[in-house]
Amino acid sequence: MNNRNPRPWQVVRQDQNGNRYRIGHCATRAEAQRLIRRLEAAAGARPAGWGRYLVERVEQRNSTLR
Repeated sequence: MNNRNPRPWQVVRQDQNGNRYRIGHCATRAEAQRLIRRLEAAAGARPAGWGRYLVERVEQRNSTLR
């Protein structure tokens, strides 16, 4: 069985209080960055302290199914 993650990059929104919300998973870092650009363009002007989007690599779990 192939344990590789087909979408190892995730987009996260972090608010001004440090709370984090997973927005989506992407196959490449470039794809995740494009998603952020689309989200930011759609949101328009936001108030100061609104938060930010981050791209993170998802760690692969080393677990086996039994």
